[in-house]
Amino acid sequence: MPDDFHWKPRCHLDTLPTGLFLHGEIVASMHQRIDGAWLARLHRDDGLDSPLVMRRCTSFDAGRKGCELWALRHERALRRKVAIKLQWIQDNVVLRGRGRPLDLQDLASSH
Repeated sequence: MPDDFHWKPRCHLDTLPTGLFLHGEIVASMHQRIDGAWLARLHRDDGLDSPLVMRRCTSFDAGRKGCELWALRHERALRRKVAIKLQWIQDNVVLRGRGRPLDLQDLASSH
């Protein structure tokens, strides 16, 4: 995986690195079912109308590997999505349009 993708817990309740993040934005995640089996969730699109894409996994490690392969296949689109979201946050939440803009070229470039 490129260095800017990394696994870490999705929230303070997780004890395992269940979220795959790009620049602090989640792009895939692992979810444990009540019976102990694992599901991989692929966060391709945002919004209430976006499809919920989940896949059954044979194990936690196999699910993480599948998430990584999916992220690599869709790396360009994921980088574009994250760059747009981070720029919107900076423009509308963090600085209200003031200050130095994010360098979209760095965020959107693929390795």
